[in-house]
Amino acid sequence: MHINTGSFDNWPCTLHQLCKPTHRQYSNSMNFTQFQLEVLNRHNELRAQHSAEPLQLNKNLCEFAQQWANKLATENKLQHRSSNKYGENLYACFGRANIEGKDAVDSWYSEVKNYTFGAADPGSNFPNVGHFTQVVWKGSVQLGVGIAAKGTSVFVVCNYDPPGNVYGQYAQHVSSR
Repeated sequence: MHINTGSFDNWPCTLHQLCKPTHRQYSNSMNFTQFQLEVLNRHNELRAQHSAEPLQLNKNLCEFAQQWANKLATENKLQHRSSNKYGENLYACFGRANIEGKDAVDSWYSEVKNYTFGAADPGSNFPNVGHFTQVVWKGSVQLGVGIAAKGTSVFVVCNYDPPGNVYGQYAQHVSSR
């Protein structure tokens, strides 16, 4: 896969060294706050279909997610944090710099087609459903959103608190529509 190189774009916190824009602000016509709200609203639309309470944006969790999104864009590599006390969903889009918040969330949610509702846990099917189950996990109440881009590659990070995907608790936390 060829990853386009170019300027490094990111948002919004400038208090921490890892959060500071490396070159310039993201050139998307949408601002960072609007993107965060799109991600939050799409999560909550989908969660409502599964009887899960709405998530709330958390500033500290957004900064945490933003730091990781910056790192992913810098390294042009999609990987989960090796140590993370939060739930985490990652999304990358290569070849177009402009995305909407729902693009990432809908991608994760599309795994619903692979999920068996009522099961205690997904077992070996976890890689095919884990993003979906985190999106609708009833026990998660806080959301952090980060986004960074390098050229036309965009990386989105969502962190969830408390984390979802707790084995043995799927039937309790993931309801059918």
